Amino acid sequence: MEVRRDPKSFLFFIILLLLINSPEPQQQTFSSRSHYDEVLTREWDELEILNRTQYGDFDAGQDRWLNITGLRDEDSFAWDLLGPVQERAKEQTKGLLGETAGDAFDGTLEGRTTIPLYRNASGYVEGEWVRSPLGRVRHPSDLNSSDILLDNPFPIVEYERNLTGTGGMVRLYITETEGRMRTDENRSISEITVRMIIGDHDSVGGNWWELVLNGIHFPKFGGSIVTTTSEKFSGIFALPHFSLSQHLYSASQKLLNRTIHETIERQLSRAYPIWNPWTSASESSDGMGGNTHCEFVLFLQEHPVAFDQTLDQNSEKELPPMDWLERELRYPTGAPLPRRTPLSLSMVGFSPDCGFVIESKGPPDYSQAFSHLTGSKTEEFNDRARHGIMAFAATLSLQLLLLVKQMKETATPSTRNRISFYTIAMLALGDGFAFLALIFMHLFLGTSQLALYSTAFLALFLGVFELRFLMDIWTVQATEQLRQERQHTTPTPAPPPPTQSSDTLPPPVTTARPPASPPIIIGSDQDEPMENGNAPAGEPTTTVPGRAELGTLYSRYCLLLIGIFFVTLQFTTVRLTVRSFYFNMLSFLYLSFWCPQIYRNIMRNCRKALRWDFVLGQSFVRMIPITYFYAVSDNVLFSRNDLTALMILAGWVWVQILALASQELLGSRFFIREGWAPPAYDYHPVLREDEEDATMPIGSAQSPEDDESGPSSMSKAGESKGKGKKVFDCSICTQDIEVPVVPSGASSENAPGLGGMILQRRAYMVTPCRHIFHTPCLEGWMRYRLQCPNCREILPPL
Repeated sequence: MEVRRDPKSFLFFIILLLLINSPEPQQQTFSSRSHYDEVLTREWDELEILNRTQYGDFDAGQDRWLNITGLRDEDSFAWDLLGPVQERAKEQTKGLLGETAGDAFDGTLEGRTTIPLYRNASGYVEGEWVRSPLGRVRHPSDLNSSDILLDNPFPIVEYERNLTGTGGMVRLYITETEGRMRTDENRSISEITVRMIIGDHDSVGGNWWELVLNGIHFPKFGGSIVTTTSEKFSGIFALPHFSLSQHLYSASQKLLNRTIHETIERQLSRAYPIWNPWTSASESSDGMGGNTHCEFVLFLQEHPVAFDQTLDQNSEKELPPMDWLERELRYPTGAPLPRRTPLSLSMVGFSPDCGFVIESKGPPDYSQAFSHLTGSKTEEFNDRARHGIMAFAATLSLQLLLLVKQMKETATPSTRNRISFYTIAMLALGDGFAFLALIFMHLFLGTSQLALYSTAFLALFLGVFELRFLMDIWTVQATEQLRQERQHTTPTPAPPPPTQSSDTLPPPVTTARPPASPPIIIGSDQDEPMENGNAPAGEPTTTVPGRAELGTLYSRYCLLLIGIFFVTLQFTTVRLTVRSFYFNMLSFLYLSFWCPQIYRNIMRNCRKALRWDFVLGQSFVRMIPITYFYAVSDNVLFSRNDLTALMILAGWVWVQILALASQELLGSRFFIREGWAPPAYDYHPVLREDEEDATMPIGSAQSPEDDESGPSSMSKAGESKGKGKKVFDCSICTQDIEVPVVPSGASSENAPGLGGMILQRRAYMVTPCRHIFHTPCLEGWMRYRLQCPNCREILPPL
């Protein structure tokens, strides 16, 4: 008895395994709890130091140190770089704001002209960074790594985030959520969080890192100071000492005293420890131990917004321009927004332990081609992401429409037999991958959740249709394969008994006689496959794939899809060169979905398996998302543009389309040498007059022109088009067929008038039983029945 394997049980096993292996909160051991108490005690002590220090108490040049982790003399940090970096940050601010920068540093901006800046700095910016000559290269012995890795038995230290090249890419995700970020009474200073992705072009393979920085933002003049915080560097406690003036120090000290105190109180009230609420790690907190890395301190300055038109045309004239603009972006009412420059930032940063100094690449030190860090506000990015998701939903709808039309066209076993199983499987894998990507994309975008899930449902719906079509194709093709295997394994009949001579007596009636051969019933192409119980006695049965086989097919599809998806997730964290190679190869393999169909056409010597609107439509629609990520610079996933790879991928798709078109026009094997493919019946043979008993159709009648001129006229110059042709009757449409015929003794290569014979042969089809029909007539007939319309003989499939 056949065992039925239900895929639901396997899925339940996977979920159970994940639940068993999921990390559960464990009770803290005594050693970890005592270490956590030490961390809290150190935080309280450093907060007290922050409360009682003043501006200028920390100055490495004057040998003034603070008892804060990273700000002590024995920590061996390169704090002599802080002064030059602060001066460089002041120069950038003065270059952007002019004389207003001095008022911003002194706190005398009240009552003056408002600078056109976004009060809420949330947004996404990216650009290039370059190494500044202010930095220096530090020897590993200067980094005091022995104090960091006291318990490490392997003293090999490899610093992450260590920028050793001269430049690279940098991207900042700035978060300043209104109503959640803490600020002062006058909203002159607020909390800010920056997630930075920075890469080094000169490193092996294009290495990159992701880190989180916390700090403060001054909305009135657009300046920000952010820093990392870890066990070896208490950056958030030392941040006021990085300020550019006495006024900024006092404002940041007052805000951080309150916010840090509230954060430590939350640490005490939680049942399980939070080792570092200001961790710089993007995925896990800096707990006990961890990899060594370089710390960062960044000075950011927002560029003033330039408008192409003023807001005098708006109805709310009493509101300041930037206040009105930000409110309209956050809570849109449909009012037209003025054209303006994108969100832009200048950056100066340094690593106090690794000693390098970096700056954003832009004017005046570089040409206008580099514009520091540019991007868009979070609201604009969310709107652009929502439009992109809806456009992708439209492409999925078009794919579904094309698929339904193709499924209606291939509703018979004969037509399903022509379609490649792997072509539809690759399309289904692509749509399943899109479903999983849309489900998890909300974690990356953080917005448009409803649009993402709606589009994901549409992708799932399309995948279900493709799986249904795939199972129909597999059922027909698996049945045919079983039938072919049965024919190959059928035993040869026993030789007939010897004939009796006239002088031999007949055997007695009690002699056992051989059983009569059962009748062989050959079902038509439209008949339902015979069940096991209805098969004739002694005849091998042709079983139809049951639920177990279909369940196995579904399980393999799901496992392959999940495997590809999680491997892809892993490759999103590798170096740029390896990641680009993987995604280029994945896109190339995905866009090779017509290759299995080309191969099946060759092996079965068939053509016209798919509708041309399906081939062209699917090729065009499935290239749209890839074109978006390869060619659009401000795409929602921030993928790097690669026009060369895009041209290669598009060219590869069109090569496959041309191969399918040439197979339909010139034959499925026109570019394959004889012997490279298994033998198959050719429905378009070359007809010769000297092969009347071979391939010449039955019932031919020579045309009148041939009767008058005779075969010898084939070599005459200026002959008419009627020479060398014969006329047959098509029993399907009852119309005449005029086909070219090679005269006796002539070669098909040298015969005149046959230069286009490849195309002329596509106009007729000759069956193995030597009946001839128009190609469209017989192809339409064979879509429903693989039998000759005249003699009912079984025909080989197209």
